[in-house]
Amino acid sequence: MKKLLVLFLFLFFHLSLVAQGIHLWDNFCTSALVPNSNIEVNVDIDSIAIDSCATLLFYSTNDQQSWSFEDMAPLYLPGYMNTLAQTAALPGSGSIRYGLQSNIQATIAGYFLDVYLSMTPKNTLGQFPSSDNYMIELCQEATGDQIGSSFLDLTEFWGSYSDDKFYFTLNNNDTQWPQYGTLPFLPPWYVYLVGLINPETSDSVGYALVYANIPSFAGFPGVQTGLYKGDITDSSYTRIGNIQSQVYNGKLYMACNIDDLTSDPQFGPWPNSFGCLALDALTATININPLFTINDSTPAVLFYPTHEERTIGTNTPPQLSGLTFYSQNDSITFSVTYTDPDNNLPIVRKLVVDEDYESEYQLISIDHSYETGSLFSLTLHSSQISSHAQAIFDDGQYEVQSNVVYITSANDEIPERSSFISVFPNPFSKSTILKYNKATQLLPDMPQQAEIKIYNIKGQLIRKLPFTSSPHLSFEVTWDGEDETGEEVKSGIYFCTLTSENRFIDSQKILLLR
Repeated sequence: MKKLLVLFLFLFFHLSLVAQGIHLWDNFCTSALVPNSNIEVNVDIDSIAIDSCATLLFYSTNDQQSWSFEDMAPLYLPGYMNTLAQTAALPGSGSIRYGLQSNIQATIAGYFLDVYLSMTPKNTLGQFPSSDNYMIELCQEATGDQIGSSFLDLTEFWGSYSDDKFYFTLNNNDTQWPQYGTLPFLPPWYVYLVGLINPETSDSVGYALVYANIPSFAGFPGVQTGLYKGDITDSSYTRIGNIQSQVYNGKLYMACNIDDLTSDPQFGPWPNSFGCLALDALTATININPLFTINDSTPAVLFYPTHEERTIGTNTPPQLSGLTFYSQNDSITFSVTYTDPDNNLPIVRKLVVDEDYESEYQLISIDHSYETGSLFSLTLHSSQISSHAQAIFDDGQYEVQSNVVYITSANDEIPERSSFISVFPNPFSKSTILKYNKATQLLPDMPQQAEIKIYNIKGQLIRKLPFTSSPHLSFEVTWDGEDETGEEVKSGIYFCTLTSENRFIDSQKILLLR
């Protein structure tokens, strides 16, 4: 019996590495939820090449009675090169619930894995067995890939959650879920598992919802239906709680109390910083020779027990900071910060210039954290503008306009960049110094508190370097080529941006060569 649980743990232990090695979704947001309209949904794909994952948007506008599923597609726009988008149709009132599913192939810690990531609907009524509309299929599982009988061939793996439980449903290539062969006290015995690991556990332990009826013999306590914990280090396993289980309409339903997991001191923090648990499901046979066989297992799943829910028709207008610009040689760079309390994305983000604003250009975002303020900028050749410019944004309901800036001479307005921030050495391999000297003619009221932000070439924020200026209003900080987690970033082009109170001041390009 010990070998069964230890084998289970070895099979699932790599899932912890998967959860720690994959960070896929960032800045999941929509445009304004205007009744009887189509909204745009965006998500940034991080760490994995955008063309190596398939992502679905699922959403419901009828209180989870039914769900729609749509493929998300890359935008491939400046500032949104790693952004996936899709539209969803809204009714005249009510709310929308929505979430994401992705499938990627990745190599983590030497394993080449087919990994599924899934948010889930919520079992708001706490039903058991949970109805299908409160669950979602977590992964695709092949038919006919099992060892042994058809009832050991898993074909579907579903999941959901409530405030106090996790729910799982298994389907097989049969209508039966036998726990033993001819007699309950003789082999073979059949075991059905849903295993889960918290990627932030500090110990080599895993947990499983087990559906089985293996009697005790030869000093072993057997394995009965319940919630188990197994430890790789000493090959031990412990039953830590009950589960709900039922075979209904040819499917096996199981549910466990979240408290039974979190009250175990080895489980780790929950919710954790990853927002997910690593899951897998399998079937196994206990016999005489061989002693045990893994008959079938599903792909790895990162299970995110959450989804977004928002009320249709509720919206707060976004805000724009003052439009600013600076010139350098024959170019002019414009900057403005877009902030939306509802985290609505701007479907219009343009700069209009000159008489009657006949020419317009798309402003480009450095990051997409609209709730806290996203900096948009654009560099034009001085020949493209002769008099004035204004930024115009729209969240899908409200249009907001910036101040108008007038340009009489591109080189008279602002000193060149060398007056603001310098980078040395550049390129660099281990560390570089970012140095700022205040230009009093530009910023006579420059506050003491400001911040350097480091972005990669995709516009993703890598590192924040806050500083306090000295009495003579200059500073220098060192970037060691690491991100916020202390991990070394790869060789490539990066951008350092100086801001204060969401006001863009200057930026420079940095080349890291390791």
